[in-house]
Amino acid sequence: MLYSFEMQMMGVILLTAMAAGGISLWLKRRKERKDLENIASKDDSENSP
Repeated sequence: MLYSFEMQMMGVILLTAMAAGGISLWLKRRKERKDLENIASKDDSENSP
């Protein structure tokens, strides 16, 4: 066997944790970007005659 069972399980857990963290950060950034775009579009519509 290439690695022991414990090392394989640790890799699976770390990979899952890193994937979950990455998705969480991506969702937060996406939400912030949408909020900023909404604020900018509201400002544009208020300033235009």
